[in-house]
Amino acid sequence: MRHVLLTTALLLGAGCSSPPAEAPAAAPSRPSSATEWVRPRPVRGVPLAEAPARVLPPPDGAAAIGVPLRASVSRIAVRPGQGVRRGDVLLEVRMPEVVEAAGRIQAASLRREAYAKRREQLMALKEAGMARLAELTEAETQLAEAEADAQAARAMLAVAGVDPKEAAAVARSGVVPLRSPVEGTVTEVSVVLGETRDGAGAPMVRVAGGGEARIEARFARVLPEEARFEFTVPGTPPVPVREVSRSPAVDPGDGSTTVWFEPETPRQLPAGLAGAVRVRADGLPGVTVVPVRALLLEAGQAEVLVQQGRDFRRQRVEVVATSGADALVRGPGEADVVAADAEALLLQEAAVGGGGQEGSK
Repeated sequence: MRHVLLTTALLLGAGCSSPPAEAPAAAPSRPSSATEWVRPRPVRGVPLAEAPARVLPPPDGAAAIGVPLRASVSRIAVRPGQGVRRGDVLLEVRMPEVVEAAGRIQAASLRREAYAKRREQLMALKEAGMARLAELTEAETQLAEAEADAQAARAMLAVAGVDPKEAAAVARSGVVPLRSPVEGTVTEVSVVLGETRDGAGAPMVRVAGGGEARIEARFARVLPEEARFEFTVPGTPPVPVREVSRSPAVDPGDGSTTVWFEPETPRQLPAGLAGAVRVRADGLPGVTVVPVRALLLEAGQAEVLVQQGRDFRRQRVEVVATSGADALVRGPGEADVVAADAEALLLQEAAVGGGGQEGSK
């Protein structure tokens, strides 16, 4: 028993005489655990803005062919999907007024030739003193009347889109050819043989052609001068585009502004193709990406909290745009570290009574 008590006393004495174990040193901490700290990201691949857009037909890239006067269809020369060249015959129609005008041109041409010869003869006789001035005046009047009649008839042919050189063929056949004004593909034929259309009726044939594309987009905000743009369509590579012009007026309905673009490298795009114009931010100098929640708004001025040792400082920034959960800003560099949730950090610092509040100029 004495042996047991002695052993116990020795063990207790040894435990009392050894130095107490030291607590592990606290690791240096960041300013707060209320938020994560992140580095601003480069803007590569982050769109600044995006707007719906569509491809407009070029001036000579689409045509709707109809008749200016009452006409009946006598021949259909094309069908949808058929390629045509400028000047190819699409339809032949009967337009009595135009056929009559073609006949008047032919008749006026014959009269003009006859009156011109008669005038030359009278001029020669007048020089020889064998013709009266009244006869010469009458011949010149008849020549002028024939020319006036031909001019009126040519105007009627112009209304119908008929070349005066075709007047003889039109007068002979009694039909008027309707030709394609553009090169392209027939997309619609909306008449049948024998059908009669009025001048105010719908187009009979539509042709869609090619040409350098122009893209129209409507943006709800002002675009930076340094921005770059691309036209995107799902399933196809983006097409880099450049701004051509923008409307000086704002749509009062939705506050948007219309902007027009063209591909940086000239190319053809199908008219009516719908997509979007994306504003690329990688051309903006000094712009980085931070979380939207990293921003503080104080008296209309945006700020971020930048880590500074074990503290932080406020730094003013210029907000260029927001895109989802990201904000594109000018201010912090890629080497800085900012609070991912600035408001949460300030709330915690206010609760513990500390934290950095140093401003940045």
